[in-house]
Amino acid sequence: HNYRVAWIAARIAERLGMRGQAMQSLIVGSFLHDVGKIGIPDSILLKPGRLNADEIEIMRTHVRQGEEIVKDIGWLGGASEVVSGHHEKWNGTGYPRRLSGRDIPLAARVFAVADVFDALCSKRPYKEAMDFASAMAVLEKETGSHFDPEVMAVFQPMAQEIFDCLSQCDEDGIRRLLDVQVRSHFGI
Repeated sequence: HNYRVAWIAARIAERLGMRGQAMQSLIVGSFLHDVGKIGIPDSILLKPGRLNADEIEIMRTHVRQGEEIVKDIGWLGGASEVVSGHHEKWNGTGYPRRLSGRDIPLAARVFAVADVFDALCSKRPYKEAMDFASAMAVLEKETGSHFDPEVMAVFQPMAQEIFDCLSQCDEDGIRRLLDVQVRSHFGI
């Protein structure tokens, strides 16, 4: 998941014109977005069904835990925008700060689209993967409430290509795709 979402987010960000430190921070933040889940019990992370209200509250603490992990590590500082903002929503109903619109860092808005798209299109312990049309219907319905309309306008024309590429990749393949992005944007 981390390799896929970092690659998807970088692809979207390239189309938005992100470069340099902003792109590097997005890639690192995308890869580390759920680092705070290290503090969430496996009984919640791997639960095969829906979480109850108490479990949801515990799960939501992963954002603050992630912030704590990356905040004091200088070279990870840029990752904090994605780590802290990836569950915020365009309309202000997200968490943990209930930010809205452009108050949400651009990196987090880009990442939100990549993260939800991949989550919908991937099999998880608690759900089957959605097909492309169903996943896009969810994203389109949530544009303007969950997702930044400008980010979605950039993502929509490239979504089928991204879906097709990822559906043909095994784990090593997606690592190679992300490696190309890392080498390009980190100058290595």
